[in-house]
Amino acid sequence: MKYNYVSIIRRCELSYIRSELEEFGLIPLEGRLIRLLKDNCCSQEELGETLDIDKSRIARTIFMLEEKGLIHRVINEKNRRQKLVSLTENGLEAYKTICEIYQAWDAICYKGFTDEEREMNTEFIKRISQNVVGYKKENGGKSNG
Repeated sequence: MKYNYVSIIRRCELSYIRSELEEFGLIPLEGRLIRLLKDNCCSQEELGETLDIDKSRIARTIFMLEEKGLIHRVINEKNRRQKLVSLTENGLEAYKTICEIYQAWDAICYKGFTDEEREMNTEFIKRISQNVVGYKKENGGKSNG
């Protein structure tokens, strides 16, 4: 029965995030990439691995973000065959907006929770994430693309 609750939360979150990001011409995956790139300069491969998304989907999404002027790619001086992705100034502005959207979603989710309950839930979710990522690494698994 608890699986239904997780599914409900995830569907509602995706719907909320999608509708909020649409105003800015973004899709949820683009928002996730922008959040990952806030303080990082990563390769496309690293982004794909972190998000568990196949190379072609990451490449298309990065291309779209580059077309929107939110990211740029530069050649990695240590590996000239690899391009590193980072946010532009416009990407940093988009990041702020995306954070506000997720903060509003958190406010919806955690209405009536104490700070301690919020922290506990975050720690539980973090541990569950670590468990499933560890399981996938140990047992293999297909990328979600």
